[in-house]
Amino acid sequence: MKQQQLPTTQVVAAQPAAVEMELAVIMAVIVQSTAITDVAQRLLPDMFTDGDYRLVYRAMTALYDREADIDMLSIENEMRTLEPEQAERLGGLSFIADQMLTVRNAAHIKTYAAAVVRCWVLRRMCADMKEYIVKANEPGVDVVSLLGTIHKGMQKLEECFAVSSTTRAAGEVSRQVLAQIYREQELQAAGEAQQLSTGIDEFDRCLGGLYRGEQLVLAGCPSMGKTALALHIALGAARQGKRVCFFSLEMTERQLVSRLLSMLSGVEPDKLRFKQLAPGDRAKLDDAAGELERLPLYLNYCSGCSFEEIRAKTMALHRRLPLDLVLVDYLNLVQVAPSGRGDVKDTMDLALGDVCRRLKNLAMEADVAGIVLAQLNRNCEARTDHVPVMSDLRNSGEIEQIADSIAFVYRPEQYREYYDKQTNENMRGVGQLFIAKNRNGATGEIRFRYNNSLTRIYPYKKG
Repeated sequence: MKQQQLPTTQVVAAQPAAVEMELAVIMAVIVQSTAITDVAQRLLPDMFTDGDYRLVYRAMTALYDREADIDMLSIENEMRTLEPEQAERLGGLSFIADQMLTVRNAAHIKTYAAAVVRCWVLRRMCADMKEYIVKANEPGVDVVSLLGTIHKGMQKLEECFAVSSTTRAAGEVSRQVLAQIYREQELQAAGEAQQLSTGIDEFDRCLGGLYRGEQLVLAGCPSMGKTALALHIALGAARQGKRVCFFSLEMTERQLVSRLLSMLSGVEPDKLRFKQLAPGDRAKLDDAAGELERLPLYLNYCSGCSFEEIRAKTMALHRRLPLDLVLVDYLNLVQVAPSGRGDVKDTMDLALGDVCRRLKNLAMEADVAGIVLAQLNRNCEARTDHVPVMSDLRNSGEIEQIADSIAFVYRPEQYREYYDKQTNENMRGVGQLFIAKNRNGATGEIRFRYNNSLTRIYPYKKG
């Protein structure tokens, strides 16, 4: 393999760096040795900031160049050949033994590699700029010559970055995509659909269910039932045998579990707070608690959590028990810290948009379906028609761009609207989900029914 020549200017030992992504590349190749063919031409060992990870990757690319088998034993042997003392100090690959479960497949190796290359380019730019500043301050500097040098240096970096891009021929990608589609069709025909059900039939028919690596934003005004719907979806997925993690930034564990117990038992939530239980309620609640114990549903109360804490907790659990669905209730309560630079990006709305983007990236990285709840502003309450629209979503432009699907929760009777204005149907106990964005399908309105305490969701049937 003929590797491209990198610029030779000394690189400053400073940020930006992507050490986690460097480790992820290595782990992806260990999990699936053939994955190195996707990155070897564009990701070079010198682009790694961590010297130990660099040695491992050097060993991998050396084996790849010789068309030798790549496994843990051959990597360790190659490390000893390349750098005997360093390999001895590291104990072969034992120094990353605790990280072996951080990456379980190589599906996203190109994403990991792109992050490493991006940081390398930025470091190169920082180093080059320092050199140019020194030259620019020299007496009698030739400005035209210096500008030419700068242009050539930037052009070289641009070429390196272009080689490291993920541009591929459409025909090449099409075969892979079709193979995935056909495989999913076969699994679906065998009753092994890859998507998760929301537990609301009409919603599933419109969205096709919840897909790994995709994000659904479920938004609404206060008391519209966002959390109730999210818990219904979480409970339904867990009953399918899917591992679900529910992050609550608003409700305590007791409040969440009380709602779940009410959903499963049919006992009204007021009885779990301040009213007396009726005869037979204890048996129902005990049965509900027994079912919860058997379900792969994990609750995390994290008031005031930052995205970094949510990510760390998700990945820690994901390493032990691979997750299928992660829910965050809700976006507007995720702690954000303005950078203090004073530009427009430091506003709260844009900060929340950034959190939404990072939650989407987390769903892609962990290969899970993601649901993020979001609060609407009060604009819809001031209108005659209270039905939410995209502009009611805080920082709607940013979130609209990021999310794969956006649905607004709306309960007409909250505004004393008891009958449908067009059909005159009774809307008591009827909720609506307005699908404002669906990247992979149609938009529109679907309906569901609920009980008075909003602890149970039912299919919609005309009353």
